[in-house]
Amino acid sequence: MTETQSPKQRSIVVIGGGIMGAGIAIAMANAGHRVSVVEPDQARAAALRERLQEIPKAAVGQIGADWAPIAEADYVFEAAPENLQLKQQLWARLGEVARADAVLATNTSSLDVDDLAWVVPEPGRVLAAHWFNPAYEVQCVELAPGSQTAVDTIQAVTELLSAAGKTPVSVQNRPGFIANRIQFAMIREAMLCLEDGASREAIDEVVRTSFAPRLAALGPLANADLGGLDTYLSIFETLQGVFGERFAPPQSLVDAVAAGRLGTKTLAGFDDYDEDSAAALAAERDRRLSAVIAAVR
Repeated sequence: MTETQSPKQRSIVVIGGGIMGAGIAIAMANAGHRVSVVEPDQARAAALRERLQEIPKAAVGQIGADWAPIAEADYVFEAAPENLQLKQQLWARLGEVARADAVLATNTSSLDVDDLAWVVPEPGRVLAAHWFNPAYEVQCVELAPGSQTAVDTIQAVTELLSAAGKTPVSVQNRPGFIANRIQFAMIREAMLCLEDGASREAIDEVVRTSFAPRLAALGPLANADLGGLDTYLSIFETLQGVFGERFAPPQSLVDAVAAGRLGTKTLAGFDDYDEDSAAALAAERDRRLSAVIAAVR
């Protein structure tokens, strides 16, 4: 990319017509872009065509095995299965077919971006754009640059996604990025609770009606500041005593408490506050939490 592209209508190709690829295609078509999907599996291609009939806003063009649309694409989103060898084969061909100035994004959530960027010319146009299912509904898209990703590539994708109503968030190029590291830590504990004898119904209901709405309102670190970091540390230590090192308190929490940064009650925690901003954060949490709970109901 030699110059930032404006978020006007673009030619976009999605490689892969499965759950994620279909969702990305729908999201981009709903935003008014010209979208094609490369999907060699005839059954998946047919399923996607049928699905699109149920979503009137989405107008996706070609769906099939033909790679020709890639040669004209401004952006290519690869959504193939999480298999490095498979993706590298796709990306080697992608590098041969795509325009030299096309932005190339992978939907990986666990692979190193550089392991794909090196197989194509102009690796500065390569980054990870990790969407969440269903991609046409969930706002967040994690953007992870590789070691050679150009700043204007990140800016171009940020503008494209923002104009489509998404919330692009820049993250480090590390396995799991942010979302899956946090999400899978929770899922692991949920499964361990199941193994300990808790029912599936109880686990899902507790999460759904307790901290999940709070997390939707603010996020984990802001909630921790409101709850009191000393309280969080005490709970970690209790859980560590029962379940072992998987609940060892993070050093950042230990250091914060030792420094007297206990959250909004001391006007310093993971963030800094004054009396007004601390009160505003609590009020904003309550407002958003009420809206989330009302929407779910």
